Amino acid sequence: MTTTLFGMLSAPTRLDLTAVARAFARESDSVGTVLLTSDGKELVVGAAFPSAPDTEALLHIPVGQGVSGQVARNGHAIRLAADAPRTPAYRELLGIHDTGEVARMCMPVRGIDGQILGVVSLHRPTDRPYIDEDITRFQPYADLLGIRLQARGLLNAVDEHRHDRDRLIAAAISAQETERRLIAFDLHDGVTTALASMSFHLNAAELSLHDTEQRCARDNPESAEALAQARSQIATARTLGDLAYNQTRAAITGLHSLVLDDLGLVAALESLAETAPGVAVRVVCDAAAEFTDIPDHEAAALFRIAQETMSNAARHARASSIELSLRREDDVVVLRTSDDGIGFDARAVERRDDEGSHYGLSSLAERCALVGASLRIDSVPGHGTTVIVELPLAARPEIAD
Repeated sequence: MTTTLFGMLSAPTRLDLTAVARAFARESDSVGTVLLTSDGKELVVGAAFPSAPDTEALLHIPVGQGVSGQVARNGHAIRLAADAPRTPAYRELLGIHDTGEVARMCMPVRGIDGQILGVVSLHRPTDRPYIDEDITRFQPYADLLGIRLQARGLLNAVDEHRHDRDRLIAAAISAQETERRLIAFDLHDGVTTALASMSFHLNAAELSLHDTEQRCARDNPESAEALAQARSQIATARTLGDLAYNQTRAAITGLHSLVLDDLGLVAALESLAETAPGVAVRVVCDAAAEFTDIPDHEAAALFRIAQETMSNAARHARASSIELSLRREDDVVVLRTSDDGIGFDARAVERRDDEGSHYGLSSLAERCALVGASLRIDSVPGHGTTVIVELPLAARPEIAD
């Protein structure tokens, strides 16, 4: 079934200008159509029927020059019983050779506010000239085409804005991860090395005092007691140093995952589960190959979300076990964490203005929003919490030509 020109221009589908040009020619009983688009300064071929890509690329008509240029300038349709454009490329598109002529009808393509977005140029043999009724019939179609072109332009602008936003978000997350990596390396090479050295020297001092204390115990009991107290203080300092060392190591692990860099998201989540303090974590993931197409900044965001939900479960919900899963469902990555903690009234939190203040939910919501992921939290008091994050991986819409 052949789609009518009106059906083509009013359908909520991608605009096919070549098909539109063909439909204009068919319904107006014309030999051919040239759809010209305008940037305000010149007209170029958006589509033509019959199509001649090499010739179409050569045609550039300044607004105000020639018949089509005049229509683009003044916004009034023109019909000519016989015409022969001087531009060779235009003559070729109209199928004119040597001294031949064609009947023409040129109509402005107008946007919602009347701005000229292009020109529809129809042509046929001179023995069948166009009449005023033809303009009356087809000008509304040209205007409908203008609305579609304007809508397409707005959608393109939205898509470009979305692409720019996505690039900025990717750059911001990458910069954040780079900064985390640098801080982690600085802590590793500086603070942890100093703490390890301090622990070594405190051990040596404690052993030295112990030997001296043993010798003094026989000859000078008071000095031996003082040495014992000093050794006790050194032991306490060593214990605090070891604690600081372990906490710094944990901070380094939290700041940056080398496993994520080297082995990918699945391995990073498994490593995260192994280092979770005081809670048993079961990891259920699809094969790592299912997630190789996740952009680096989105993989980093998912890792941070998993890290945060596990931390919330252990620190705030007092969970003893967590199940962490990563699944691929068509073009959607689903990250799910479930814990057996104390839970909370998720619906009540959603109704509150400061909902983000509960267990770091605002941070989770912000991370999800950055990468276009959806966030769902299911929880009731006494029955644990489930956090589900769905990240679409479908290709972004292509910008129309």
